[in-house]
Amino acid sequence: MRLHHAPFLLLAACSADARDEFSAANDAAPPAASALTQAGASTPAPGPDLPDADDPRLFLGLDSLRWAEWETHPPTDRDARLRALGVQPIRADSVVEFDPADGYDPNGERARDFRFVDFSGDGVADVIYNGPWFTRNDAGEFGAGEGTRLKLWQVIEGRAVRVMDHHGDLQRVWRGRAGGPVSFRVVHYGCCSDPVWSIAYHRPVQRGDTVRYEPHHWVMGRQELQIPPRFLAEPRRFTVGNDGYLLRASPRVQDANAAEGEEWYAWEGRGNALAEYARGARGTALAEQTDSTGRVWWFVRMDPATPPRDAQSQPPEHDGHPVPAERLGWMSSRFLVPQP
Repeated sequence: MRLHHAPFLLLAACSADARDEFSAANDAAPPAASALTQAGASTPAPGPDLPDADDPRLFLGLDSLRWAEWETHPPTDRDARLRALGVQPIRADSVVEFDPADGYDPNGERARDFRFVDFSGDGVADVIYNGPWFTRNDAGEFGAGEGTRLKLWQVIEGRAVRVMDHHGDLQRVWRGRAGGPVSFRVVHYGCCSDPVWSIAYHRPVQRGDTVRYEPHHWVMGRQELQIPPRFLAEPRRFTVGNDGYLLRASPRVQDANAAEGEEWYAWEGRGNALAEYARGARGTALAEQTDSTGRVWWFVRMDPATPPRDAQSQPPEHDGHPVPAERLGWMSSRFLVPQP
């Protein structure tokens, strides 16, 4: 299947086994969430927090979050609870007609998109908004943005304190240790003709009683990236054995764009290429496919420790610093050397 630009589209459908493993993963504490910093610290504990990265079915099977597993005691009146906590949904000044079947209310944030979940781990239900993006500027003007927004408020002494405001859709949540905050991952589709989409892993940073979140790992893809229908039984580590090796969006050689013009999502003048790697770059093969010429392609996840020397898109930044980013795509297996 191919990934197209749509706010809630999934990368790949999960099998029944993958859904079962998804539920099991939600009950497991990830390494970073099990080693949180002491109160008052300003940086999180080192180490990866990618509990789904070793299983391609989980890693690419981005099924929707099961809110019922997390919002176990929702309030009877969501609007009233938001008012009591001091959270004011962004709403338009006047009402316009719309079709509820469209799933999008142009009048602003809906109460049903606010969830009451204890993400901080202190036993008190906090507030999560994940829905269409609406804004109100300093002049008080109401507007709608492209895509979705994720906002978190921690409830402290009966009032909601906003601790996060970010693009994207919440997809997976991992419980921390008993009494500790959760970690989670978000998918974000580029807006305004940006062809890049990303999966961002967020970990908690605890400062006193307040829990905030920072992205610590990104996985990058691009519109029209071809996702394999099947995966290898075991991921295969490899090293690139040839210089100037290309990571591509599909398992075929296309070094020039179509004659009728550039596709909006393509790298200008580079066909289906996504990035160019030097000899010695490392990655992990997740799937294998043979094209009509007999060439064997691997669907790969490239290691951020050996970044490309040239690429269509650069990794995102957090607080002015690049965050390690893996890149998904296809490589010809001819000069990929498997590692023991």
